Amino acid sequence: MTGFAEFIETCLREASKVAVGMRGTGEATVKPSDVNQIVTDTDLAVGALLTGRIRERYPRHAILEEESGATPGDDEVTWIVDPLDGTSNYAAGSPLYGVMMAAVGAGGVLAGGLALPAFDTVYAAESGKGATRDGRPLRPLPATGPEKSLVAFGMDKGPPAMMAAEGRIAAALGTACLGVRMSNSVFDICMVADGAYGAFVHRGCRIWDVAAALCVLGECGGVCTDLDGRPLDLTDPLTKADQVFEVCLASASVHPAVMTALKAAGPA
Repeated sequence: MTGFAEFIETCLREASKVAVGMRGTGEATVKPSDVNQIVTDTDLAVGALLTGRIRERYPRHAILEEESGATPGDDEVTWIVDPLDGTSNYAAGSPLYGVMMAAVGAGGVLAGGLALPAFDTVYAAESGKGATRDGRPLRPLPATGPEKSLVAFGMDKGPPAMMAAEGRIAAALGTACLGVRMSNSVFDICMVADGAYGAFVHRGCRIWDVAAALCVLGECGGVCTDLDGRPLDLTDPLTKADQVFEVCLASASVHPAVMTALKAAGPA
């Protein structure tokens, strides 16, 4: 089970070229089940590319891909693929979108990668072997205090009560930290990995939104929990396609302040 990070980086480089090359082409449709979920021809093309590469290299591994669903395997490894994270941004012409993939084993995430195609940047990590950005080792996350740290908060469209709760959380985070930023995409997670942001908070993630981030940030010394401070459980990933994850991905120096701010915001 070695060489996952190198394989991931190669795949994400290839996927990034497809995403950039297809910008402005094809159609975008809204999923009937969720107005926040948009699917483009690029989602489908990148998903097919990545699942194809995984099947070629690791034919016994299972795959869970956001658009095509689950493909069981007969090995302990499951690949989690998000062909486009921030599809709404991508469809609107924003560069703040990305591609993510991760390998998950019985004990947790084995390897993961995040790509920002518009910036030609790829982050890759393997458990116990550190993380890289474009092939160069990422430094440990800074020990900057919350008062000097930006925090990313992602939120989706919803009914008035939900939006009011999201507003309370954003206000609490903004009060506890330097300020709040929102791309609602993997771009925010990459900013945490770079040390530009102190944390990323979101109440509506799916497993493909967080699996790769857990490995990259974990290898940088990050703290990855739910909004009550508990570790995120990605075991048996094929059974978790419909599970909603509330996440805080943060530096060790900012995580406690975010937990306190979330409690101050009151019930969601």
